[in-house]
Amino acid sequence: MKMNPAALGAVLMLFSGTVNANAGLATYADFSFWSAAVPGYASVAILDPTGSEGYDDFGSGTASVSYGGVLFATNAALGNGSFYNIGPTFSGSNGFFPVLSSQQQSDGVANILITLAAPVKAFALNFDTFFGSDVTFTLSNGETLTLTSAGNAYDLGSFFGVTDDNPFKTVLLTSSDPVLNLNALNFGTAVSAIPEPATWVMLLLGFVGIGLFGARLPARRAPTLLIDKAQS
Repeated sequence: MKMNPAALGAVLMLFSGTVNANAGLATYADFSFWSAAVPGYASVAILDPTGSEGYDDFGSGTASVSYGGVLFATNAALGNGSFYNIGPTFSGSNGFFPVLSSQQQSDGVANILITLAAPVKAFALNFDTFFGSDVTFTLSNGETLTLTSAGNAYDLGSFFGVTDDNPFKTVLLTSSDPVLNLNALNFGTAVSAIPEPATWVMLLLGFVGIGLFGARLPARRAPTLLIDKAQS
C-alpha cells in the first residue's frame, strides 16, 4: 500500500519534532536588554487606586480589573486569596508605584492571569513577593518559566522579560508565596495567532488519514463507450 506524498510529509513533520512549543523562547535579565531586543512595544501602567486608604479591593477568589485594554484576573480554582490594587500611599506599602497584588490565600496559590487584546511575541513586567518565593510564568503557547523573586514586597525588585517565536495572548503568574505583586507591563506589537501545538497535531493526523484513505481507493477506469450496433 502506497501513501501519497502529502500524507508522508505530514508524518515526517509530526515525528521529526516540527511541532515544538518550546522553540524560540529567549529570556532577558532586565528591561534595558529586553527593550533593546524589541523594536516597538506598548506599555500599560497600573493606575493609582481610588480608595481612600490607598488601595482598591477587587474581591476574593475570582476577581478582575482592566487597565489599558489588558485584563488582569485571579482564579478561585487556583487560590482563594484576595485581589488588590495597592498604591504607594497605603500604610503597609514600601513601594513607590501602584501594584496589582494577589494575596492572603488560605488555600491554593497566589495567581494573576494577564490577558492581552491580541497575541504578541514579546512581553515584560516587574514582579515580586514578600518572602522571595519562586514565581512561575505560564504562556498560552505552552511555554513555562520559573524565576526566583527578590522578596522586596511592594517595591518590586524582580524582572520577567521574554521574546518568543510562538505568539501568545495570556501570561499566568503563580506562586506559593502569600503575596504576589506585579506592575510595569510592556509587550510587543500584535501579531497573527498561530494554531496551538495540539491543533497542529490534529491537522497533521487529518492529512495522514486523508492520505491513507486515498491510498485504499482503487484506480478509476476510463469509462467504456457503448456504441449502438445499429449506428455502426
